[in-house]
Amino acid sequence: MGRKKRERSFLTGTLVFALSAFILSFFMNLTFERLAEAIPPAFGVPLFFIVVMFGIMSDAVGLAGTRAKEQSLLSMASRKVPGAREAVWFVRNASKVSSVFSDLAGDVAATMAGALAVALVYRTRQYVPFADWAVATSIAVGIASMLSVGGKALFKPLALKYAESIILFLGRIRRRIIRERKG
Repeated sequence: MGRKKRERSFLTGTLVFALSAFILSFFMNLTFERLAEAIPPAFGVPLFFIVVMFGIMSDAVGLAGTRAKEQSLLSMASRKVPGAREAVWFVRNASKVSSVFSDLAGDVAATMAGALAVALVYRTRQYVPFADWAVATSIAVGIASMLSVGGKALFKPLALKYAESIILFLGRIRRRIIRERKG
């Protein structure tokens, strides 16, 4: 494939990826906004923390995918460690894995956490009618950002240290999915 064609293919793939992020963010945010409006804060707060944790874990998986050593996983695969052969796929496709997990899932989850935090603040409006809502939503978004960024920073060394284990775990999940599809 020629250089210009590769560049065009790369740009097209990047545009499709960015558009996918927009569509995913839009529909997931809309879903979570509606959900936050419909459920009491006692359920919305745990949901907020689940979304934050999902973003942190996704970012850790994306980082582990770029850090894991193919040689280690190939060694495990030769010893017939379950999921090792499937885990090699994640390492060989590290760029895509990182983009999907870190950029797409991790960043979308952080955005959703902020939107969910704002929705929860507005949901509590009836309990504290005298509050300054611009300040309250800013605090909520700040908390969402603090937890997301801080959590990602906290888990980054763990993702780097245990990269092969994380990718092997993903390989086991991939192996199970492949087996279930085959029936």
